[in-house]
Amino acid sequence: MVDLEDLTNALVDALRRVPELVAALGGDPMRIMPYIDNNPDFNSLSAAAYEQEPGSVLVGWDDTQITEDEMPQWLHNHLFYVRAQRKGVSALRLVTLLVNGVPDPGDGQRWRFCPVMEGVYRTEIPSIERIQDSEGVDYFAVHAATKETGDE
Repeated sequence: MVDLEDLTNALVDALRRVPELVAALGGDPMRIMPYIDNNPDFNSLSAAAYEQEPGSVLVGWDDTQITEDEMPQWLHNHLFYVRAQRKGVSALRLVTLLVNGVPDPGDGQRWRFCPVMEGVYRTEIPSIERIQDSEGVDYFAVHAATKETGDE
């Protein structure tokens, strides 16, 4: 199985290289952040999403499954939490820029059409959803699924 921290960071790196997305987040690529569990300070992805700053994207590993294809493979699911700035680009626009983003430097293809690191296939986007936090504030989650090329 690939290292989940490495995969999370590779997804973040791919998004940080999308100029239109970075510009829409105020021009700072560090507004796209990985969530890596680290007790005692970082032990709740949902709490991190709740506390997420406006104008940012938080990328966190959600779960891993074994596929039931001809050859069983690991399938890693991540959530990209999108929070729009209070005044600025809408969350829906940020989601579109994230999903359709083309990295620079890159080969001119959308980031999700190419593997983000060695040992995985391209990342699929199976769904995008609107989530409401405990205070009734909406934010968006882009679900991403990345399958490994094989268990080494």
